[in-house]
Amino acid sequence: MGADTTSTQLIFFIAATVVATATAGIFTGVVTDLTGKASIRAKSFGDELASEVEIINDPSAVVTSPETLFYVKNTGATTLDHTRVTVLVDGAIVSTTNELMDGETTFRPGAVLKITYAATLPAGDHRVAVVMDNGVRDEMRFRI
Repeated sequence: MGADTTSTQLIFFIAATVVATATAGIFTGVVTDLTGKASIRAKSFGDELASEVEIINDPSAVVTSPETLFYVKNTGATTLDHTRVTVLVDGAIVSTTNELMDGETTFRPGAVLKITYAATLPAGDHRVAVVMDNGVRDEMRFRI
């Protein structure tokens, strides 16, 4: 009777060890995955906090037929991608051309980006939003 009890306890001990090892391996993988994702998200959030843009002109003052000009200044602490800018006029995404001012080659802090919207806006109230590739944005309401 003693050998049966010892054999049963040994089998349960081995099974418990196998289950504990498998569980620890799974938890290690999950924690490593979550840590990596949290690190990526923290870097992205840090970049977003260090980035800022500002529309620095009154678009109604530079409406030239047949285009509207917006000037956007990088007022943050990071260099931004000036080729990946989304512009919304009155809530709709519009096609624009972007050009850095003053011979700049990168949209570094302090640089100004000239955005040309190839359309004349009708008289009335309007809203423009400029969204950078990392999610940083500025919005302005104006009247023509």
